Amino acid sequence: MDDNSYFSRRFILALLISATIIFSTLLLASFQGFSASPETADQVAAEVENLRATTTWMDIFLNNFMLTVVTFIPVFGILFAVFVQFNTGYAIGALAQAYNVNNVQATLILLVTPVGILEYSAYILALAESIIIVYSVYKKELKKRLINQTWKTVAIVALLLLMGAVVEAAFLGRL
Repeated sequence: MDDNSYFSRRFILALLISATIIFSTLLLASFQGFSASPETADQVAAEVENLRATTTWMDIFLNNFMLTVVTFIPVFGILFAVFVQFNTGYAIGALAQAYNVNNVQATLILLVTPVGILEYSAYILALAESIIIVYSVYKKELKKRLINQTWKTVAIVALLLLMGAVVEAAFLGRL
């Protein structure tokens, strides 16, 4: 694999770093959420139930896509992605507490569902691209990266998130 292919060594390394950042943040934050007060856990559970009752596939897609587009912004996007994953992990932990289940198991189960696989593949790709964009700025190869590769990542991310939104809405009975 050369550096001009989509899955260059640099991009594969960025994918591994991205997955490590996202999964470790998600898991560590789930411990924080699991330690929240029972009132906070119940409030998070009520908010999630309210969203379940009203959310459409388009709402899910637009929310996830808009948050993920911010991830592509060099440096800020990396920090933003960590912030979003921390909040998600916190919510998972709070829900686990509210429903009296193990937060680690809840996090891992979420990740292996069809929705989790589609959405987290998109998040990992977006964060990896953001890392590569920062590297490309450093190497003075940004224009080349944007023209040849970044647009592909944006398209793949959009497709994965669209499929994830439709599957999630179907699971919620909101399709």
